[in-house]
Amino acid sequence: MLALFATLVGCGSNPAGDGAGAGPNVGKVDAIAALVPESIRNRGELRVAVPDGSAPLSSVDDSGQVVGMDPSLARALGGLMGLKVTLTAGSFDSQIPGLQAGKFDLAMGEYYVTADRLKSADFVSGWRDYSSFATRTNDGWNPMTGQDLCGKRIGVMKGSAEEASLIAFNGKCSTPMTISSFPDQSASFLALNSGRTDAIVTGRGQLETAAKTTKGFKVSGEFGGGPCATAVARNGDSAAMLKAVQAGYTELIKSGVYAQVLKQWNSEYGALDQPQIYTADSTPPNYS
Repeated sequence: MLALFATLVGCGSNPAGDGAGAGPNVGKVDAIAALVPESIRNRGELRVAVPDGSAPLSSVDDSGQVVGMDPSLARALGGLMGLKVTLTAGSFDSQIPGLQAGKFDLAMGEYYVTADRLKSADFVSGWRDYSSFATRTNDGWNPMTGQDLCGKRIGVMKGSAEEASLIAFNGKCSTPMTISSFPDQSASFLALNSGRTDAIVTGRGQLETAAKTTKGFKVSGEFGGGPCATAVARNGDSAAMLKAVQAGYTELIKSGVYAQVLKQWNSEYGALDQPQIYTADSTPPNYS
């Protein structure tokens, strides 16, 4: 699994780039730029947190550039808004605290919109996902549903939607799972490869991407799923920024840029037709 680890390991921050992984160049749309809060317009910079080590959603390539579906969509949104985009790749569970601390304007990743998260941030849906299971090729076990995980040692990324879903599902098991949370996907795969876990649970697209270049594990089953969203810092600018992000996604979908980005990063299966805003008083989607 060394090839996978090389893809998944890495951390850094990088402004919008012009390399092949940067995504399509998108120009400013005045009507969308006008929706951006004045404080961000005056700064001229959109600060976006993305997860590290979560290809094809977001990872750092050999040149140090942050690449993937999320960085490409972030750069496209920034282009529509007429803003320079600065991406910071880091641990998934650090992103919403970073929003709360004022370090970022947006956080992009596999954010399921939950009641707990709605206590801390607002969201605009931009994609949808479901999770699958990775197991070692030679162990003969092919879990298909959450019930198949009961009694097993399961690895998951700390702070991810899968972690919360597995903890909730564990109450349905007559023999509970032993759930181990890891800081990133590379650590999850290392634990699987070394026999410390029996399976890992993560987004289907991430597993399909890894399976194309890596031997030693297989992909099966389906678990949970639903809309994933961009987190927006909850502050005095929230209402305006939510409208700007929603309008940005709508324009990217209409123009075909959204489909182009998803095709590039093998994530077309999760395409959405209409972005939706979620605030503190919204009813979260059902992910069961």
